[in-house]
Amino acid sequence: MVDSDYVGMETGTSSFFDRQNLTKRLEENLEEFLSDYGFNIVRFGGEALLSDSSWLRSRLKKVDSKESIPAIMMKFAPDYIVVKESEPKDLFFMDAKASITPVFFQRQVDRIRDHYGKDPELSRCDIGDIEREAWFSYNKLYASRVLVVMATPYNPKVLLAEWVNRIKCMWCLKSSEPGNPVPWNCDECPIYSEDESSFDVMVNDLAAGSGTPHTNIHLDSMRTLKDLLFQDFNVQVDSDDYEHGLLDFIKTWTLSKPGTVNWTQYNNVIRDLRPKCPWLRNRIKDKFIDYPEKPQRPLF
Repeated sequence: MVDSDYVGMETGTSSFFDRQNLTKRLEENLEEFLSDYGFNIVRFGGEALLSDSSWLRSRLKKVDSKESIPAIMMKFAPDYIVVKESEPKDLFFMDAKASITPVFFQRQVDRIRDHYGKDPELSRCDIGDIEREAWFSYNKLYASRVLVVMATPYNPKVLLAEWVNRIKCMWCLKSSEPGNPVPWNCDECPIYSEDESSFDVMVNDLAAGSGTPHTNIHLDSMRTLKDLLFQDFNVQVDSDDYEHGLLDFIKTWTLSKPGTVNWTQYNNVIRDLRPKCPWLRNRIKDKFIDYPEKPQRPLF
């Protein structure tokens, strides 16, 4: 049975523009929400810093720009500088991210679980991702004073937040050999080196879209935004504002379907996620559908 009330939010592909649109809407809601609780938020990211230089913006899109530490610092700058008005000396950076693509392939979930080795019950709803060079930039170039806010409908916390140095890294892509992605050895991670080395420049051929290499993070190492605001800033948010103004909005997001995933595989993963995230809905293209409780075939 098809649901005729589908809202045509274009998240049926892994399009950069789809994610960009969601991130923009998230940022607008988040800015208003935090402002209501006494936070002063100033735009800081690459687009704001380079708004008057179209040439440099274009140059930073080149893959080889990742060979330059200043270029990485500029291209992967956090979105905001934030200060709580009652504590004006305590500035920090903040970056807002919208994640709508879980790890679809079970063999990659298994690889991440085995490489991480600290959570034998790790499931796909626990695995988030962040651009690898952004992970490097926030941890090494911005002295870890970056608050990452991540909205994702495939994790039961929905809206997560944590200081970047407290987020657990589980897998950081080093090379994308066909059928055999290889992670960085944590002991060799350039984030912790004393020199100015960075990750090797690469294009992730296994990913759709821009081919950006990613770092997979443990979402369970992050708190809810509500808990972080209370525990770290003594801010008690209104539950209705938080749940109906932010969480309900994020729960309406449909998950992205990479081109390497067919609709049966896509809907099997939705079925796998729904026990913890019951708001997720099965679909084919732009139509919501009913779907069998058992997968059509074993998860891949």
